[in-house]
Amino acid sequence: MIRNYFKIASRNLVKNRTYALINVTGLALGIGAALLIFALVRYHYAIDKHHLKYESIYRVTTQFVTPEGNFSITGVPYQLGKALKNDHPDIENLAMVDLYYDPIVAIPAASGPDRKFKDAHRMGAFVQPSYFKIFDYEWLAGGPTELTQPNTVVVSAENATKYFGSTQVIGKLIKINATLNARIVGVFKDYRDNTDFAYTIMASWASLPEFRGHPLNEDFDNIDSGTQCFVSLNNHFTQADWNRQMPAFVKKYKPHGVKDTRFPMQPLRDIHFSTDTGGVNQGLIWSLFAIGIFLLITASINFVNLATAQALNRSREVGVRKVLGSTRGQLFWQFIGETALLTLTSTGIALLLFQLGQQLVQEYLHGAFRFTFYFDPSVIGWLVLMVAGVIFLSGFYPALVLTGFKPALALAGRITSRQVGGFSVRRSLVVAQFAISQMLIVGMIVVANQLQYIQTKDLGFRQNAILTVRLPLLPKQDIGKMENFRHRVMAIPEVEKLSYSMSGPPQTGWISQTIIKFDNRPEPEKFTPQQKHVDAAYVDLYGLKLVAGRNLQPADTSREALVNETFVRQLGISDPAQVVGKILHSSRKLEIVGVVKDFNERDLRNGIGPLFMTTRATNYFIASLQLHNGNFERVIHQLEKEYSQVYPDSYFTAQFVDEQLQENYSQEQTMAKLVNFFAGIAVVIGCLGLYGLVLFMAAQKTKEIGVRKVLGASISNILWLFGKEFARLIIVAFAVATPVAWWVMTHWLQDFTYKIDIGPGIFGIALLATVVVAAVTVSFQSIKAALMNPVKSLRSE
Repeated sequence: MIRNYFKIASRNLVKNRTYALINVTGLALGIGAALLIFALVRYHYAIDKHHLKYESIYRVTTQFVTPEGNFSITGVPYQLGKALKNDHPDIENLAMVDLYYDPIVAIPAASGPDRKFKDAHRMGAFVQPSYFKIFDYEWLAGGPTELTQPNTVVVSAENATKYFGSTQVIGKLIKINATLNARIVGVFKDYRDNTDFAYTIMASWASLPEFRGHPLNEDFDNIDSGTQCFVSLNNHFTQADWNRQMPAFVKKYKPHGVKDTRFPMQPLRDIHFSTDTGGVNQGLIWSLFAIGIFLLITASINFVNLATAQALNRSREVGVRKVLGSTRGQLFWQFIGETALLTLTSTGIALLLFQLGQQLVQEYLHGAFRFTFYFDPSVIGWLVLMVAGVIFLSGFYPALVLTGFKPALALAGRITSRQVGGFSVRRSLVVAQFAISQMLIVGMIVVANQLQYIQTKDLGFRQNAILTVRLPLLPKQDIGKMENFRHRVMAIPEVEKLSYSMSGPPQTGWISQTIIKFDNRPEPEKFTPQQKHVDAAYVDLYGLKLVAGRNLQPADTSREALVNETFVRQLGISDPAQVVGKILHSSRKLEIVGVVKDFNERDLRNGIGPLFMTTRATNYFIASLQLHNGNFERVIHQLEKEYSQVYPDSYFTAQFVDEQLQENYSQEQTMAKLVNFFAGIAVVIGCLGLYGLVLFMAAQKTKEIGVRKVLGASISNILWLFGKEFARLIIVAFAVATPVAWWVMTHWLQDFTYKIDIGPGIFGIALLATVVVAAVTVSFQSIKAALMNPVKSLRSE
């Protein structure tokens, strides 16, 4: 019986090729896009779940309580781990981690220059051995046992093979960032595709002082976002226990921060989606998932529209089958079988589209996305669920309509449009398609406009033709190399200015927060400013404006400070000149010599925070170069030569400031691409649905059009007969889509401190785009119907 159903179904599909092609195309696009979205969602929700202690792992963070609201950073004081373990020995495992970016490794050579390798866009870390009791690693050689000793390191299998051509590298020597000589004691298996902690090389925590060039800070006031603490808990000490005991802990180790400092534990399961600490926007993931569901629904709507439009042509077939003894149930399953055949064909094409579409998802995940489609039970389950859902959504209603025909009326050809599903149902379905398309178009326009806004807004500093060069971490005795590099670089004609600093205005990597006291005030301030180390040329090179006082004097150590306007306002002082000459108490006493106009050092998701800048040569990690317009490629090549002369053990890395600003919004740029991509698919599927409705209308109104033409109606009158129907549907869809799209995009813009206003023009563009797409879609079939010879349409009843 089932075989017979599919045989009949295949014959009907071959007979109605156009109908089958439109449905297969729509369903394939919908299923393929939904599968891509599910793969993306699944990837994000599987992050780090392979760790056995996943549910009991936490990261200790630092939270500051300010009058403007609370904000958190991932960093903690260097000594927090030691203090926490001493005071709470019931904590199962605790490990401190200190991050460093773009590790550079040199392999010592017996003769000739050392071989150098750079892990661009990767992360290295200094870890305590207990880190490997919290997180699970598979060891290919050695292990973390000896990581208690200074100058020891473990590396990934990929890096071991890259360095030495094999994973059997235990005992081999490497040099990290031209600073730390280390011995390899372990090789772990790569697993970058499902973790937020993709460290390719991990050195012992005991090596950190040598790497930094100074002892670790003992106080609780200076906090870098790259210094982190992880714990695994059990029933002997829980997160609730820590929340109760945390105030006493803060009072003991940071008594002046009792009112404004917290060290909350963040569950591992929340880290990936914590936007406060640099995670992925969970709302974006669920928005994409909703888009995937909408695409499936719109594809199913197309099937319903086309199936019911074809029902008039199949009424006699149904009548004959019923007269010959077919039951309604048998006919129902025959039509469900046709739907299943179409859906399975579409699924095969969708799998091909999925493979082709993975490139976009790879871009979203920066190359870390690896998807084992055919072997993952959750994916197979999702695919089966999608196929079953599409078959039910697409086939149930048309099958009920077709099997409900009365044999006498069907054989007499007296089935009317009301009996095959009148316009009320079909109109509702098409309105839903229009509404979804308009919502996606609005989203596309808002995201594009916001990106344009944040990329063109005046950030308060110079951006054009400024190149930043990454410097190696240098011990204090090698600081003189920076003057050598400055002398060589300034001899290049195209280099106009050079400045050393901890980072450029487009803040990347870690940030440093610290507690301060102002002048003679007895208590520390309630706000925690960011501290930044810059030289005296920084203000001029980046075009910062002084609103009071003067610039910093050249110095290698911290003596003076510049503060921004927000810093002054946080002090409760209205006149910037009043702070000039006052003392700022941080790790050292600094005289405030000037106030700079506020500038957006961080991205526009965040407001401008309090900041002070001071000199300290040991904390200069980049050189900023202002270039004359010209052949930048030649200048960069010359810079690389000079860099290699001064820092032969390091890698030359250079990037223009405007490129860094673009990278700050990579998540938004990728979201724009995803929204554009899926909005395009939704529009294509919607066009197919419109075409199906035009087919239905043309078949229903054939005789009406013939009568109108005989009575003198023009072609424009006939076209308006079709156009007014769609105009009403578009307006209704617009009324439905507008408030929903406004609410969703307003919510998305809340992530930005600086954002565009969603004005009526955006919705007008979306409406106009929908009208144009609808007009192009319906024009061919409606013109064809209007040009039909009335003699043919009125020939027979």
